[in-house]
Amino acid sequence: MKIFVIEAYGGEHTDGAICHFTVQAESVNQALDLVRATPRAQKLDRFEVVEETPDYETETPSIISQGNGPQIKPL
Repeated sequence: MKIFVIEAYGGEHTDGAICHFTVQAESVNQALDLVRATPRAQKLDRFEVVEETPDYETETPSIISQGNGPQIKPL
């Protein structure tokens, strides 16, 4: 597995906050699927992988942590 750091933002009903997710998963697609299934990500529509670690040993794909980041400034 790898660890992925994913930023999520955008969407019609959001306040512009960026949500950060740290996920352990076999692939980018699996990591994104885990994030999209969370209640926090349901109202977001943009997801970007900002970091990916080399392989390491772990047994279960899961979200390790999640939180909010800085606000996106409108154009």
